[in-house]
Amino acid sequence: MVPFNNFLKNYGTLLLVIGCLVFITHELITYLHPPCNTLTTDISNVLISVQKSSKNDGFRDNNVPATTSSILVKDTANTRILQYFEKHRLKLWYGGRCIAKAKSSDNLVVTHCDPDQIQTFSLEESGRLVYDFNGLCVRSSTDGNKFLSLGDCGSAVKFVVFQEKFLMTDDSADCLSPLSSGDSYPSIYACLEAAVGLTQCDEEASRIEFLDETYFREERKAFVLSKTPTEGSCDFKACGLNAPAPPVKMLSPMYSIRCTNMFDCVTVLTKTARRPYLVLRLAKSIKEVKGYDLRIIAYDDGPDDYPPEVWDAIRQYPHLEYIIGDDDDMGISTGRNLGLQRVKTKYFLLVDDDHVFNSKSNLEKMAEILDTTDATLVGGKFEGFMKFAGSLRFGHFHGRQEFAVFSGHCDRELEKWGCEQCDSTSNIFMAKTQHIIEIGGWSEELKIAEHADFFVKLKAHQRKVVYCDDIEVINQQETPEERSMSYQKLRYDKRRKNRMFRLMNSRYNVNGLFWCSNFTIQPDISGGLKCLQTKHKIGYC
Repeated sequence: MVPFNNFLKNYGTLLLVIGCLVFITHELITYLHPPCNTLTTDISNVLISVQKSSKNDGFRDNNVPATTSSILVKDTANTRILQYFEKHRLKLWYGGRCIAKAKSSDNLVVTHCDPDQIQTFSLEESGRLVYDFNGLCVRSSTDGNKFLSLGDCGSAVKFVVFQEKFLMTDDSADCLSPLSSGDSYPSIYACLEAAVGLTQCDEEASRIEFLDETYFREERKAFVLSKTPTEGSCDFKACGLNAPAPPVKMLSPMYSIRCTNMFDCVTVLTKTARRPYLVLRLAKSIKEVKGYDLRIIAYDDGPDDYPPEVWDAIRQYPHLEYIIGDDDDMGISTGRNLGLQRVKTKYFLLVDDDHVFNSKSNLEKMAEILDTTDATLVGGKFEGFMKFAGSLRFGHFHGRQEFAVFSGHCDRELEKWGCEQCDSTSNIFMAKTQHIIEIGGWSEELKIAEHADFFVKLKAHQRKVVYCDDIEVINQQETPEERSMSYQKLRYDKRRKNRMFRLMNSRYNVNGLFWCSNFTIQPDISGGLKCLQTKHKIGYC
């Protein structure tokens, strides 16, 4: 005991000082960076994936140079994110609509993302959320409910950005959310003009994409450039996209460089979803039917866990470039865009992975039309299927603003080749690589249901589409028993499909879409077409 007593006598004061310093330091760190569970206690049962993070799930400024407009600071646990930003739209992740000021009041509501209106917010370092149009701040309603409105910044609600996905109050851990009609619960199905308030955080309904304004306008360039018609019954912004592309013109022989070797002119592009055996079947059919090789670029979802025998089979096709991404759900659009970046030929042939060539897969005719005209794209059809090529129209259908695909209706005949000029074709087409790059390729938020949007973008840029009824492939689909569970979920999950169609609607600020299989031509009604029989009708409030 004597040595220990001597130790305390000599060093006790020093130990006391060190202990005090440790305590003070701990309290200071806790004050500046609260433990993660202080933010998640109230929502741990709601935010199912609160500890998960995924790139590009929140702030979308991919094409915008890094500036001080958005600065990210994370704690060591990577769960709480303090962020301020300037001029970002608040887009609802599930439905694609925006949060903005109501037309007739200062309340915050769900509305269309309107490129002709200032709908951006800025989050200050203090946590105040400012509406850029008028400089007012987001605050709770004065009557005691949790609805949000704009007003004096002295009474502003203080927010933090959580997980790059949610706007959360810094004191109560509530989230900014769209509300269901008549109550204060968060809703993924919020209608236009639905109130916005503070609720318990919901993984889907409260989730927000923070869109930098420059990125938003570039990503929706086709819609941004559209002009609202001043005449006719179609009187909203998307109606400006109804104007048909000019007629296809022949190129002067001096500007026409003919393809003499298909291998040097065309690359096959396909997106697959964990179905390498279908890509191999496609490659085999090209070789057997055409009698020559083509470069094939196939983009697949991750992970790279195929057995050696699959890679051995792929190596039997030296011109097949099979790439596996690092995302198990990259989506059709992202996969195609990544594949397009690898195309080195002047044309590419888009096919689905379950296509098989036959004697009518006339690639030479496709290339001839692209070689000798100013057309951007030449499409065909699926063997045994009805004519899918047709016209795309925005208009007032079923009492609301909608988008329609009129399958079977094309604007002009091209007698030289026995083809037609249309707005869209099936997913079997050959296109000029540079033209598709110039329109931005496919819209990557649409993991499926991307087809109509792609052709609307072509039409908006006045690119010309040709359809030839005598060019076809076989669409040889798997049986339900053959489908893997991962593909079944990616392709046929109803909730996922519903969200994709909602996002498609929101890209053009319409409230529904449908395919028309029986129609008449009636001038002055929605671009000259009236649908008599609809199918696959999808509508939203």
